[in-house]
Amino acid sequence: MTTIGWIVLIAIAGACLAYLVYILLAIHDLQRRVKTIAASRTNNDVRTTSRNPLIIKLANAINTLLADQRQERADNAAVAKQIDQAINNISHDLRTPLTVASGYVQYLSEEQLPPAKAQQVLTQAEENLEIVNTRLESLLEYNRITEHRLTVQAEDFDLSALVQNALLALYDALQTAGFTVTPQIASSVLVHLDQEKTERIIQNLLGNALTHGIKTLTVSLAQQSTAHTVTLTVTNGIAHPISHLERLTDRFYTEDLAGQTGNSGLGLYIAQHLAELMQGKLTLTTTAAIFTATVTLPQQVASTTKTF
Repeated sequence: MTTIGWIVLIAIAGACLAYLVYILLAIHDLQRRVKTIAASRTNNDVRTTSRNPLIIKLANAINTLLADQRQERADNAAVAKQIDQAINNISHDLRTPLTVASGYVQYLSEEQLPPAKAQQVLTQAEENLEIVNTRLESLLEYNRITEHRLTVQAEDFDLSALVQNALLALYDALQTAGFTVTPQIASSVLVHLDQEKTERIIQNLLGNALTHGIKTLTVSLAQQSTAHTVTLTVTNGIAHPISHLERLTDRFYTEDLAGQTGNSGLGLYIAQHLAELMQGKLTLTTTAAIFTATVTLPQQVASTTKTF
């Protein structure tokens, strides 16, 4: 090789070495900045003075990861706050009827009551214990949903009778709460669905209306023969406009629409997931004074062994 050739080769090697040193220094600078941001938990992005496209791309990639990390921290904090509030609400949900039931039992044990009065007190205690049982069932249902342990066990049954019986079971409570109830239930609506999960959907929608609604309750059941679907619509009055309709099916989210507090906020969340499990959907609509929950289900669905 000639002297000129050696000089060119040395120059190229020197340029490559300088470029490599430049890249290493830029990477070291990025590393230092990332460590500083990680240590201080700031919301700053990584900045670089380099104009090298590779270094700029690397900095942008790091900033994307940092943004994702910040969002994850914010989401985790929001979930932690949500769960903390939910624990308080669930504790209230369970403590109130348990306290009432305990009071009835204590009253029954301390007082010499006539048989008719004693039976009345015992019935009231049982009703409050049933409330506790229902709310515990909601928590167990929520747990099965989150762990994807739900399956469809489809069978033939009369949906009209199921809706009517659920409404009758709440009749006394609705009367006590001052509701004017208007049933619009088509007769003999026969379906092939999971009866237990369908019943839970109905109970949750009616329970939501009882807890959060006021004055009026309309329960409609209709059959769309051409679409092979059935539609259950529960409409109730509300005392205050709903602020975040889109969040009502979020787990643990609740709005105080009828002067009620301490609700776990699982009813509509569970109803939505159970409807989707049976290839249906839950739709919520509202005006300033009216709230409507509509569940549309296929008239028949196949049983599944696949978890949801």
